Amino acid sequence: MRRTIILGGGTFQPIRNHLSLSAPAFGTTARILQTLIPDSELVLTKMADYKSTLLSNEDVSDYLDKIIEDETIGTIILNIAFCDYKANPINNISSDFHGDRLRTEDGDVNITLTPTEKIIKKIRIKRPDIFLIGFKTTTDKSSDEQFKIALKMMKSVKCNLLLANDTVTRNNFVLTAEETIYGESIDRMSSLKELAEITILRSNLTYNRTDFRKEQSVSIKETPSSFQRVVQFLIDNGGFIENNGNGFTPGHFCFRNSDTTFLSSQRKANHNLVFSEGMTSVEVKDDKFIAFGDRKPSVGARSQWLILEENKDYDCIIHTHNPLLPNSNMSIAEQRPYQCGALECAISTLNNMKYMGDDIKGVYLNKHGANILFKSSSDPEIIINFIKNNIELGVKVR
Repeated sequence: MRRTIILGGGTFQPIRNHLSLSAPAFGTTARILQTLIPDSELVLTKMADYKSTLLSNEDVSDYLDKIIEDETIGTIILNIAFCDYKANPINNISSDFHGDRLRTEDGDVNITLTPTEKIIKKIRIKRPDIFLIGFKTTTDKSSDEQFKIALKMMKSVKCNLLLANDTVTRNNFVLTAEETIYGESIDRMSSLKELAEITILRSNLTYNRTDFRKEQSVSIKETPSSFQRVVQFLIDNGGFIENNGNGFTPGHFCFRNSDTTFLSSQRKANHNLVFSEGMTSVEVKDDKFIAFGDRKPSVGARSQWLILEENKDYDCIIHTHNPLLPNSNMSIAEQRPYQCGALECAISTLNNMKYMGDDIKGVYLNKHGANILFKSSSDPEIIINFIKNNIELGVKVR
């Protein structure tokens, strides 16, 4: 079991001696989370603990640089309120905690602010194996607005989980990497407990990295027409909905074209453009995955292969993030304990997949979406009718 570090409190950004910008936060949430997550370690800024040496954004950044070199660190919960702006030089004197004091007798002073660096984003660039939890605060936003703002931030810094809170509406929820929310409530303690529980469930899952080699993508037109027809149907009917503010769409799909290779939809892509942008080829050798394309394969690529290997007479998988229709008889598996892309998620998907007739197998991952396995030799209209009868296309799971 690797270590969990919880960081909390606010930071200062200096203007001059005895004058600073600040993001006021005093470590309450971080302290609560430490009581909810066993064996976690608490680190506070000076604003929350006078004995701390972490005063500014730069101090915290240096501390993070140090701990992400430590392979025993597995989870970082970054609850620090970073000061989002710093002051530009005033009268050609740079901002500094020990800079010459401004004199009130000199009257008004104009201060120009510039944004500070987003420190959280460097964590998983350096250590993609770290399970990272971030926080996003809004003021007087609707739940839908809060969701979109939080999701955009989450995707931009590659958090595994994020707690969104609004200081006016008091609404809180936990946002997952699958773009799903849990624990929405105006009771902050309830949402913090949800965050702690999901963190405990997900922070030690198993991930295997893929060796990526940037090459030209493979056209989807190299797949069977039946597979193309099903993907086109999903594109035309809202199977892939972009709502995270970065142009990407959730979900994935794949086609196995040999005993050791398959074509996967791409990560950080708009699946609605697959007919012009193509797919990524993945080769499997001795359980090592080597991908070739303009983008990395879907985070669900290993799940795709596990399912295909256990169902060797099938060669096509589609997965969307649409709700299940009320009259559907698809089996339902819980997604809450698993992040999409983890080996445990793939095993859960495989173990809960049921035969649905007409050479179709499927499972619905609760609050996530459907995985449908089929054969390229099947009539695509049969697959399309199954989707129509079970999945509410045009609506995004949240």
